Amino acid sequence: MPKITRKSALLAILLVCLLFLPPFNGFLRQGMFLVEDYFDDRPEQSALFIGNSRTFYHNMPAMVRTIADSAGYTKKLHIEMAANPGVSLGFHLKNEHTQELLSQKWDHVVLQVLSSDQYSAEQSPQAWQDATNLIRQVQDHGSIPAMFVTWRYTDRCVKNAGMPTAEAKAFAPSGYANMHTNIQEQHARLAALTGVDLVNVGLVWEALQSQPLRFSLYDDCNHPSIYGSYLSALMFYSYFSGNDVKNVTFKPDEISSEDAEMLKQAVSRDGQTNASK
Repeated sequence: MPKITRKSALLAILLVCLLFLPPFNGFLRQGMFLVEDYFDDRPEQSALFIGNSRTFYHNMPAMVRTIADSAGYTKKLHIEMAANPGVSLGFHLKNEHTQELLSQKWDHVVLQVLSSDQYSAEQSPQAWQDATNLIRQVQDHGSIPAMFVTWRYTDRCVKNAGMPTAEAKAFAPSGYANMHTNIQEQHARLAALTGVDLVNVGLVWEALQSQPLRFSLYDDCNHPSIYGSYLSALMFYSYFSGNDVKNVTFKPDEISSEDAEMLKQAVSRDGQTNASK
């Protein structure tokens, strides 16, 4: 029997602990899905998420799969993600890895516009042209594109934490409501132009913001908390499955049963998906 040294034992313990930390536990979850899928004979439904931090926070796409399984969804969701911090859809148009993924056949491809490209109607018109080009590319490959419609920035945070550096000094709190309006208008225009589906998380998010909440949907001025990511994941499960979220039993450990129920009710009541399918 090989001798186990104190150093190797400590290293093994450290590696196991790392796997369960937030930056790494998504990889562990993906590995568990691979094992489960080997014995899972449900028909497969595939989805590719393309975006940035608002997509990958709390490994939201993998959470969609867990939600679907907890609700007894009849299909096996195979989900992959191409999401890098602070990158635009223009980056993904040129990125070799993203383009390799896009060359594969997916049932759904979800696109998320960089938040700082959505501040106003005049801000980054190229972003919307890039979105149009990606939508056309997805359609040409025979997949269904969908836009992850996100949320405005908030002034209920500390020292502009999480804000894009260049914009942090220029953005005034009075403009945040206008940012929500612009996000909605630009995505509606994009849907009218291309026929892309809209998974309108931002609309439900804004409705919740008008209510007294025991929790925050924001982690900082920009990114989602675990509550915000759970809300997004519920919306995508509803979109992919066509089912109401009332049968979902999974919730992250950080979220109480009462708060999870409130988020599910909000999705059932206010969730809007402009879908062409």
